[in-house]
Amino acid sequence: MYQNVYRIRRSFLFPFFADFILLFFLLLLSYFLVGSKLERILLTAIFIPVLYVLFESSFRMVQTGDQGIMIRKFMRKKELRWEDITHLGALILRKRVYLLLTTVKGFYILSNTYEKFSTLVSDVVAHMDNEKVEEEVRRQIEHPAKNRSDIIMTWFTAMVLAGIIIIKLFTS
Repeated sequence: MYQNVYRIRRSFLFPFFADFILLFFLLLLSYFLVGSKLERILLTAIFIPVLYVLFESSFRMVQTGDQGIMIRKFMRKKELRWEDITHLGALILRKRVYLLLTTVKGFYILSNTYEKFSTLVSDVVAHMDNEKVEEEVRRQIEHPAKNRSDIIMTWFTAMVLAGIIIIKLFTS
């Protein structure tokens, strides 16, 4: 049975959901107020991937327990037993951290976009043999890298979309 649940940070999901709502409102404005055909096509082309990323981020979850780890994504689920994981590594790119779980059947990646990422890392390390864990992974438990650029970018996007909506409403 799985005891610990880790989800994508709410501090990212909330502004991303605001972006989605603002983009949807802008799409409606382009269809029902003045909007060119090209504008509708571009907004629809942007809206569809944003919708998918919103669903993917909302449903993404990692659960750990005594038997193993379960990685859930939108309409997918993968369960790994602790003994099936052959190596645990970390890749750090600026403030982004990727935890790499290597198994005999492939590899899986967990990023620091999850809430309580250092707790997740320590939970995984606690179930692994010492020789399977890289030293960089252990450093992430003590000194986790905080990535706030995604949150800042989603809030900035929300402000830009709100500005476009205001301009569109008052110039029509």
